[in-house]
Amino acid sequence: MNQKTSPRIRRREFPPVMQGRTGYRNAVPYLRRDFDFRCAYCGIHEQMKGGPQAFCIDHFKPRSRGGPINDYTNLYWVCIPCNMIKHDRWPTSEQLRQGYRFADPCREQDVGVHFVESDDGLLQPLTTCGEYHVSTLRLNRAWLRQHRRDRTQKWARFNEAYQLREELERAVEARPVDDATPIMQRLLSFLSEEIEALRNELAIAIPMRQNF
Repeated sequence: MNQKTSPRIRRREFPPVMQGRTGYRNAVPYLRRDFDFRCAYCGIHEQMKGGPQAFCIDHFKPRSRGGPINDYTNLYWVCIPCNMIKHDRWPTSEQLRQGYRFADPCREQDVGVHFVESDDGLLQPLTTCGEYHVSTLRLNRAWLRQHRRDRTQKWARFNEAYQLREELERAVEARPVDDATPIMQRLLSFLSEEIEALRNELAIAIPMRQNF
């Protein structure tokens, strides 16, 4: 499937029973799994914000703007900052006619289509949709940009450590059996531990936003 046309987030859970004004709250565990424990908008992981208590359900189309309350497809798992910024914002009819709207990651690919990430962690709009989405949700706020820059630096360190370990392993294999020096073995052990630590950190980092 073409990455540019397939949704970034694919719902796989079966919606729970939801009725009444607060029935949508039953969807929390399902949404957490469907959204991979990340904010649908900024990509931050629960573990980076202290756990699920720092997240909440967002009605993609706000209830105050006619959005359905208990429709699972209108429910998103988001961090509280993004939820507070978005609040009940929704494009006007005139804005919609001009193409200004929120990108819907459950129905389309937003990254690489509506916006891309620059080398310094800045999300740059590619379309009017991307312009509205990034600016309205304030996805270039300082702490998000810093998280993206930190992630990029960790990827660089990961790749360098991985390459160094491979080179050192080849050097050890080229030596006579049992002739590897203790310092080489210690370096291999250190690099392996560093790689594993970085792998765990990158697993919950904001995903790379590249132009596919």
